[in-house]
Amino acid sequence: MAAVSVDSLLERDGPACAWCGRAPWRRDLTLEHLVPRARGGHLVAENVVLACRGCNRRRGARPVDAYVRELLRDGVAVDVDGLRTALRRLLASDRRVHRDAGRRLLERLASVDAPVRP
Repeated sequence: MAAVSVDSLLERDGPACAWCGRAPWRRDLTLEHLVPRARGGHLVAENVVLACRGCNRRRGARPVDAYVRELLRDGVAVDVDGLRTALRRLLASDRRVHRDAGRRLLERLASVDAPVRP
């Protein structure tokens, strides 16, 4: 398996924060665990996306759907479809904790309807 790095995620996902959509300077992008380490997540490609430092810090270990709902309440245009794509990658993970979390989070995110980012 290839190492997970900001550069590899830039190539896979592009330069935008998975949460707020901003494209900060490269040094301000971090690896964001979809299933946080505090909840059993691991540093593997299917469990990480890029996030700006601010969003990574604000989210903490909250579930994806909880943070998305908070951002939407605050008027942030979240790329919910992009997050669903990222969560679907978890369904193919070798790790059961990732597969189970991916399934659960996709179900909870199904009811979230977000405006499309400009």
